Amino acid sequence: MGPCAGGAVYSPAITDFNVMVKDTSYMFITGPDVIKTVTHEEVTKEELGGAITHNKLSGVAHFAADSDEHALRSCVNCSPSSVKQPRGPASN
Repeated sequence: MGPCAGGAVYSPAITDFNVMVKDTSYMFITGPDVIKTVTHEEVTKEELGGAITHNKLSGVAHFAADSDEHALRSCVNCSPSSVKQPRGPASN
């Protein structure tokens, strides 16, 4: 849910379960502008580190959601059933 660039990409890359949203989630060390400057190659954010790239090619992501809501729903559905149970107010 949203972009992640630079050294910050290492944290989600090593998590147990990674959900990315198509066309809004990106994960790469350096962006398309730097790639173009250094290699003169044009690449889109999606090609470089989008949800489909990390689900099909790198394997860093585990699910490509269609929207933020779809991503959150997928996470809840993968959670243990105890997490889905409504809880009452905390007792002292």
